[in-house]
Amino acid sequence: MSSGDGGNFKDIQAVWAKVSGDKGSRVADFKDGCLTINADSSMRLVRLNLNREGLLKELRQEFPSIVKISFKVGAK
Repeated sequence: MSSGDGGNFKDIQAVWAKVSGDKGSRVADFKDGCLTINADSSMRLVRLNLNREGLLKELRQEFPSIVKISFKVGAK
C-alpha cells in the first residue's frame, strides 16, 4: 500500500471513515491518484458506486490529489 503524493495513508483512512460513514468498507490502496476501497459485500459495493461522485467530492476537499475512486468486493 502506498499513500502516493496525497498524504499519510492513516489520514486518508480516517477521512474515508468520516466521509463514508460506512463500517463495511475500508481503504485498500492509494496510488497514482486512485483510491481503492474494499467493500464487504456486493450490495455495499452498489451503494458506494451510486454515491461515487459525492464521496469523491468530499474526499478531494481534504486530499486534492485523489482523482478517482475504485471499489472492489473483498477483504484485501
